[in-house]
Amino acid sequence: MRNPTAFKRYVLGLLAVCLMQIPLAHSALIEIQPGTTSANTGDLISLDLVISGLGNFVPDSLGAFDISIGFDATALSFTGYSLGGFLGNVGLSEAIDAGTGAVGGTVNVAEVSLLSAVGLDTLQPGTFTLATLNFTVINLAGGAATQLSVLPGAVLADASGFALSATASGPARIQSVPVPGTLLLLITCLFGWLIQVKRHSSLHQVH
Repeated sequence: MRNPTAFKRYVLGLLAVCLMQIPLAHSALIEIQPGTTSANTGDLISLDLVISGLGNFVPDSLGAFDISIGFDATALSFTGYSLGGFLGNVGLSEAIDAGTGAVGGTVNVAEVSLLSAVGLDTLQPGTFTLATLNFTVINLAGGAATQLSVLPGAVLADASGFALSATASGPARIQSVPVPGTLLLLITCLFGWLIQVKRHSSLHQVH
């Protein structure tokens, strides 16, 4: 008669081996790059919405996303976005641009791929740009800063349409360059240098 305890151990061991062969589900990281940008009022800036943590030319690949980014509409004016192309070429009907653009201080970008899972695996590296967001700085005083953040509720799906978990990094920062302060510092340094030159010249004349 078979020993029940030994049989259970055998089954559990076999199950553990099988589970080890199943790839773990990936968790994606969404971030806005660069993390810090220097700009003044009137400047045009571009920021990339980047995803990482999925497969590197292997599953899991990204099949669809719907992400919203929050920003201060009194400091920045959204001028448009372009998709990264890693879910397929929208112009060739390989993907659908489903983003709604900007409403107030929120930008929504969304895309659905029409490529096969194999096609997405072949196309996507471990880290890639989902979209590039373009803004004009409309009101940012010298030394002031503003932020853009990935808002809660981002939706990601893999190549088969199953949900992927995701986390967002901290906000991206737009920092204005305090030009008047920098200019004042340069003038002060130049003034000090001129005084030193004048003193040295006077000493040479005395001797």
